[in-house]
Amino acid sequence: MSVCCSTEEHSRTERLRASGPALGSVDPVVVAWAVALVAITGLGMLPLFVYQLDLSTLTFSTPVPVVVGIGIELTAYAPTLAAFLAVKLVPGGGGVRNVLRPVTRWRVGVGWYVLALAGPTALFVVGDVIRFSLGLALPAMWFAFPDLAAFGFLLGALIAGSFGEEVGWRGLGQPRLQLRYGALTAAIIVGIFWSAWHLWPALAPGGLKTTDASDVILTFLRLGATAVVYAWLYNSTGGSLLIVMLAHAGHNIAVRLVPPDATLQHGDPVVTLLYVLAAASVVALTGPRWLNRRRTYPAIGHPTAAR
Repeated sequence: MSVCCSTEEHSRTERLRASGPALGSVDPVVVAWAVALVAITGLGMLPLFVYQLDLSTLTFSTPVPVVVGIGIELTAYAPTLAAFLAVKLVPGGGGVRNVLRPVTRWRVGVGWYVLALAGPTALFVVGDVIRFSLGLALPAMWFAFPDLAAFGFLLGALIAGSFGEEVGWRGLGQPRLQLRYGALTAAIIVGIFWSAWHLWPALAPGGLKTTDASDVILTFLRLGATAVVYAWLYNSTGGSLLIVMLAHAGHNIAVRLVPPDATLQHGDPVVTLLYVLAAASVVALTGPRWLNRRRTYPAIGHPTAAR
């Protein structure tokens, strides 16, 4: 896959990297985003405390007050909503239109689309093959296609997981942090935020009943490794947030198409290991500073084309 980059855009990226804030300095936009992320997530959780709803007893069919449902949806979109607030209110943020521009970067090679959408399902299948080879427990069906009701829920989850999260994680966090710390360190920082945010149910009423140490460990390992892979996708496609969003959706689709064994109650260590191996391969092949073979970063809000 060759990469087309205009001289002007390349020079802009180099100026941002060379004349930008010193290594280790704090980006006020990122700080504002992190604070807003915590605040919006906390606001979304608040109705659970008001109504004292025990998460360990809730199912998708459990009737809940409307305000509780709205709150849960608010938490799902917290990373992106926080990004909108940060870039809108903090000087130098660039505005909402600027942070959304990479979502429209669709002119990349077909191979990136295939990798983003089908790669996670292939990884899950490899996981089942490993379990079969080692004599470990396997799911009753290797593939499961959702019915109409489940498909509707999956569609909502895909939108929330892709757009509701990725504008924050890779649209704002990764590109800004890597200008200061390098791509790998930025991805690790984003991965820590991502993992901690995903564990918010543990802080809600009844949440600790369904969360144990293995949940925390596997979440941080898997999402930390996935953050590295997604940073590689973002940087290698010249800043295409669309490809990263499709990869996020691809993972959520894979979870439904290749369901885990029923005995796995607290994450899948085999899939986690495969994501860690994928992240290690990316770092070995592209280097920790850039996480792409072009050895440049996409300019913030002005991604370059990749083919």
